[in-house]
Amino acid sequence: MIKEEYFDSLIFDMGNCRRCIELKNRNEKDCSLINIYKDNKFAKKIPSIWTDWYNRINAKIMIIGQDWGPFVDMKRLNIEYLQEENKNNWIRLIETEKSSTKKMLTKYIVESSKGKVNNLDEIYITNAIMCARKGTQYRGNGIDLKKSTYNCKEYLKKQIEIVKPKVILTLGYYPLKSLSELYEFKIKDTLKATIQNTPFIKKEDFTIIPLYHPVAQIKKEEQLEQYNRIWEHY
Repeated sequence: MIKEEYFDSLIFDMGNCRRCIELKNRNEKDCSLINIYKDNKFAKKIPSIWTDWYNRINAKIMIIGQDWGPFVDMKRLNIEYLQEENKNNWIRLIETEKSSTKKMLTKYIVESSKGKVNNLDEIYITNAIMCARKGTQYRGNGIDLKKSTYNCKEYLKKQIEIVKPKVILTLGYYPLKSLSELYEFKIKDTLKATIQNTPFIKKEDFTIIPLYHPVAQIKKEEQLEQYNRIWEHY
């Protein structure tokens, strides 16, 4: 079975998942998410303005972020893409993403690569949490990060098994936490302490490099020190 067929099966399994659809925290606050995989066509076409999964399943580098953000933004993107399903329209939509996160992540990766890559186009990008947020906020306590990360970890592992990257980059604490549980290695209580203690983790056929969030209040030199490690294992 080719990679695309394995990925089809994964999308189907995620579409049937209901673990976070009616999720509440200990205080009975609504922390539920929206499953974007129920309609197989939506996720297959374009899950996010950051990435087109099916065109990147042979990538050597995988980036794991925290979550996709609000469903309303993903739906808008999907509608715009379906109006003209071609590479030029996809490129146009990608270029509408002007966030500081994407700008700085691209900057650090390109600068550290010294010519090996020019953008994020050939990097497989996914998240520790696969479903989308309600509302319009990208941050805050609208979701249960710990619980939803735990609920999604088996789907994250399947993506790693399909893509088979050489290097996995984690942005922030929860993606790293998910991998630590999947591949049974210990991390410190904070991301900073983990990076200082274990700047990279070698597991099976890939290397995990924990990164600070690219817009975190971390000095450029300290950020680049981690990004430079990518190319030692690439």
